[in-house]
Amino acid sequence: MALAIAETREALLGHRLYDRLQTLDDLTRFMEHHVFAVWDFMSLLKALQARLTCLTVPWRPVGDGEVRRLVNEIVLGEESDSLPEGGVASHFELYLRAMTEAGADTSRIERFISLLEDGQSVAGAMDEAGASLAVKRFVGHTFGVIGGGRAHEIAAAFTYGREDLIPQMFTQLVHGLERQFPQRLATLRYYLDRHIELDGDQHGAMGLRMVDLLCGDHPVRQGEAIQAAVAALQARLQLWDAIADSLGDAA
Repeated sequence: MALAIAETREALLGHRLYDRLQTLDDLTRFMEHHVFAVWDFMSLLKALQARLTCLTVPWRPVGDGEVRRLVNEIVLGEESDSLPEGGVASHFELYLRAMTEAGADTSRIERFISLLEDGQSVAGAMDEAGASLAVKRFVGHTFGVIGGGRAHEIAAAFTYGREDLIPQMFTQLVHGLERQFPQRLATLRYYLDRHIELDGDQHGAMGLRMVDLLCGDHPVRQGEAIQAAVAALQARLQLWDAIADSLGDAA
């Protein structure tokens, strides 16, 4: 499976967007788009948990015990991780804190969440909150996977399309900018470092094992998982293209 997705993944890792991120303003504008991907990452994960474990009462054992353990372990780290100063928060909430610290505008994502809490649909809330077309297309793809995909497809999109890209791509950039803007990016750096720690040591391997268990030796499932992974990476490429275009040409 790694060979099938390698070309698209390499295109992401070498994307022109990174050369556009030269200033703190560039980074905060990026974050204002990317925060929606941080949010729908959690939706993708919770969709997996809903399919692979029992979240209803009365409880009953659902599916494979090892798969349940894997997804619940990932949810624990992503939805209620420990904070350096004590307490716990989801990585989405940590990212919002990083945005505020860096000076990014959180009004659109906060309006979006408020509209969801009031019962708006995802598409309607994005429209009313003023999300960009590129963000709406990206989130729309994610929810297409959630709504139409089976567990092995969702797991493949989650594992290969989302988990391990951001930390590798942005850690060096953030460390460099932090030297220019002390105390402005400490939370973002912690967010990235925490993802490197979790994805490198735990979540990445857990996700790969989960996909293997869900696909088994079934070639049709394996093919569907590959297609879902590549489609998720291509959706990210389109989002990166749009953000890079919005930032303009690098100096």
